[in-house]
Amino acid sequence: MIELVKKAIERTVIQFHEHHLDFLSETDIQAWLYAELRLRDATSNHRYTYDLAQNRFGFDRTFSVHPVTTEYHIPPEGRLDVAVLSEKPDPKKDIWRQPCRVGIEIKLWQPCEKEPKYIMDVKKLQRYQEKMQIAGQKFTGIVLLFVHPYKTGMPKDIIEEISPDAYPENGVALHLVTDKVHWWKQCPGPSITE
Repeated sequence: MIELVKKAIERTVIQFHEHHLDFLSETDIQAWLYAELRLRDATSNHRYTYDLAQNRFGFDRTFSVHPVTTEYHIPPEGRLDVAVLSEKPDPKKDIWRQPCRVGIEIKLWQPCEKEPKYIMDVKKLQRYQEKMQIAGQKFTGIVLLFVHPYKTGMPKDIIEEISPDAYPENGVALHLVTDKVHWWKQCPGPSITE
C-alpha cells in the first residue's frame, strides 16, 4: 500500500505544480489526494475484511471496507486528513477506531496567512507512530505542506533537503511542495522543534 500512497502523492504534487491555482484550500488538496488513492484502478476495488468481536451497531460482525478514508479519528490525537487503514485489524475496536497503516496531514500556506502549524501535525503523527509501535504495528506518517507561489518566505524549519526515504516504512516525513519543488525530510522525534 505504501507504493500506492507514494504514487498518489506524486500525482497530487504534479497537479499542484501544473495547476496550483486549482487548489484554494486544504480541502481541495485532500479531495484530490483522496480521489487518487481511492478511485484509481489499483485501489478502486480494494477492500479489507474485518471480523469484529462485538456488534454494537446492528450490522454484520464480518464485513469489508475500503481502507482509504478521510477525517479519520485516532484517539486521543484527533483526526487524520487522509488515512489508510491497517491490514491488521483490531477485533476489539469498532470500525471507526481501527489502526491506521498510513496517516497523511495536509497544510496549505496561502498568501497573507501566518505560517501553518505543520510541526504540530508532525508531532501528532510521531505520537501515533509510537502508539502503533507499542501495539506491534507499522505506521507511516506524511505531512504535506503546500506553499502557494504567491506566498513570500519559506517555512523556518525546512531547508532544501531530500532525505533518503520520503515515505518511511515505519516513520514520519515532512514534505514541502511549492509550484516548482518537492522536498522532504524524515522527522525523528527529538530533531523537530517548535
